[in-house]
Amino acid sequence: MSESQDTNLIDATEKENTAGKKECAGCQPCTNCPSSMEEQEADEGMDRAQFFRAAFACTAMCWGGVTLLPIFMYLNPPQTEETKSKVTSLEVCKLSELPKGTGRNFRFGSFPALVIHTDDGQLHAFKAICTHLGCTVQFRTDKQDIYCACHGGQYDPSTGKNIAGPPPKPLPALKAEVINDMVIVSRV
Repeated sequence: MSESQDTNLIDATEKENTAGKKECAGCQPCTNCPSSMEEQEADEGMDRAQFFRAAFACTAMCWGGVTLLPIFMYLNPPQTEETKSKVTSLEVCKLSELPKGTGRNFRFGSFPALVIHTDDGQLHAFKAICTHLGCTVQFRTDKQDIYCACHGGQYDPSTGKNIAGPPPKPLPALKAEVINDMVIVSRV
């Protein structure tokens, strides 16, 4: 084929569109055709701007997930062992082992609890979990109060009501009674 025939063949395969650009009819491979350049760019992958957009979107999604997870966990707390516990009542000790004005910590199923024998002879029992940050509370015989050593929270030994420090709520109460000289604590 001569050079003039080659040019005629190229002219025959190209047609002009309304904007004055030439479009390839696609009957032979070409290297300078705009459509073949677009295909080459698509084969190369993503350019720098696309990469940064994708990296930013990925980072934003991860950051959003890390931010929203604690909020979701707060609104939908997992079921605790406390609600799964099968223990409904427990013999703690003999009444003679718990003199007036003292208290005793013990395990009530899956959580710590506290029984107090007040100076007036009454028994009171509470969950021994501080309502501030969940530390274990103890009965102080010298000050006759329930005390949280973590942040200085104090509770009334008769009612479990918060009287000082950062605890926002009173201690949850349990039922304490004496049966056959045994101190028995049960759920309310």
